Amino acid sequence: MNTENYIKSNIEFIKDNARGTSLSTPLRTIKGLSQVLKALYKLTLKQPSNQFIDSSYFTVQCTTKAIYLSTTKSFRAKFSEHDVRHLMRMLALAEIVQPLDWAHLNKDAKLDKMTIVKAKHNESGYTGMTPVYKLANLNETSNIHPERLTRKMTPATSLSYLAIACQYGYELAEQVFANLNNWLVVTPTVNQMEKLATDVRMHKVVMINQLKPYFKPARMPKNYEQPDTSVYYRRMLAGLDAIGWLDCQGLVFGPASKVRDYVKLPDSLNANTKVLYDKSVIK
Repeated sequence: MNTENYIKSNIEFIKDNARGTSLSTPLRTIKGLSQVLKALYKLTLKQPSNQFIDSSYFTVQCTTKAIYLSTTKSFRAKFSEHDVRHLMRMLALAEIVQPLDWAHLNKDAKLDKMTIVKAKHNESGYTGMTPVYKLANLNETSNIHPERLTRKMTPATSLSYLAIACQYGYELAEQVFANLNNWLVVTPTVNQMEKLATDVRMHKVVMINQLKPYFKPARMPKNYEQPDTSVYYRRMLAGLDAIGWLDCQGLVFGPASKVRDYVKLPDSLNANTKVLYDKSVIK
């Protein structure tokens, strides 16, 4: 099968919502996922490349913005570039796409990129190398893991390195967050989240304003300031919830109204404010 037919067969597979395979469910239930995946393969059709160590796989070199602009007008009316970034993380979690780091590039790709880096070395505003993604052959679904994508995931779900490491281990988290620029991921550890889960089971409920000690990053660059806003904690817990880790721990991140009759909460706490609680407290 030539390059054009190979990629076109994958596009047709996506258009048919991967009918009859395990990929069908997430393509139907996670809004925007199939459109982003289709845009990726169409970009590959325009500029096919083989930058991965195993040159039998196709790669595509593009930014999140390029993917977003390659989607339809109706998609762009509903979703943002940030949503595309979130959806790309989901595709990487399912190993449908794989962001490449330097070690994954073949010799020719490394030589090409070093030429670009040297040419731009003295340019102000240089922001690093454009991401390269290895694309799976969707006709061989045994090599991908769509079962990792849950019904709780939406384009607004931010899957953090921490959430992936908690549920599937550090190796997969490293793979999902791989990049060509060696950017550091600043994150708490799995052990810290396990300590949080233990404390929630012990005290039955933990409120957002009590979370800061559990989310202190293990390694921080100089002058780094740890995020300490309710928006940050809600986003991190929502990711842990969507990926299934909270449920595995017997925990729920939900409105205070659900547990107010079973645990002591401040009278001033709004009924709709989310808290982290042990689901066994609800009789």
